[in-house]
Amino acid sequence: MDRTVLVVDSEAIWRDLIHQALQEEVLGVELAGSAAEALEAAKARTPDLLITELDLSDMSGLGLVRSMREEPVLARVLVVVVTRFQHEMDRIVAFEAGVDDYVTKPFFGRELAGRVRAVLRRAGEHDPARGLSRARRQGEVLLDPDARTVTVGDQAVALTPREFELLAALMGESGRVLSRDRLVENVWGNDSAAGHRAVDTHVKAIRRKLGSERRCIETVRGVGYRFTER
Repeated sequence: MDRTVLVVDSEAIWRDLIHQALQEEVLGVELAGSAAEALEAAKARTPDLLITELDLSDMSGLGLVRSMREEPVLARVLVVVVTRFQHEMDRIVAFEAGVDDYVTKPFFGRELAGRVRAVLRRAGEHDPARGLSRARRQGEVLLDPDARTVTVGDQAVALTPREFELLAALMGESGRVLSRDRLVENVWGNDSAAGHRAVDTHVKAIRRKLGSERRCIETVRGVGYRFTER
């Protein structure tokens, strides 16, 4: 099987509806009724994409995402939230946690299938790191697109997949100002529900992790960001 999707939802009816929606889009769908069950299944067989409800019986969906990010083998799994929570703040928190897309219940099967298809396509075609033919060093910051690692001096920096892609986008056009709209398009894709707030939050997280090199990412007020060697 080329692609697999792991679906976790505490309610069987929603698991079945999601499964039905994806039958023509993916070659493998695995179902889980709890975060613990999903984590065990993911460790046994790494999925390409996780679909999770935010409100699970034993843990929040974002808690599950964080647990997976702590596992090196699972850190790159794509995540789509399918949830009953419809408030804007729920979306913002989810994107800040690094999810790739957000769909609310009830949903149209074709729409969900299209969202999943788009996320998988973007991951294969629009990874900003793919534009870097070799490791890129700016000052003390070294980004290796093949190993997908970042170091500052001799210290490894633990970035989430989305943080890595955002830093790769900025370093790939070092010295140029990239608007928030362009960063959303390059990193999340223009058909994603992510917005400017997601960009700002991820930049803040990257700066914190870069430590002494945080000032390499400059804010251009009213426009976006620029990576500049200090």
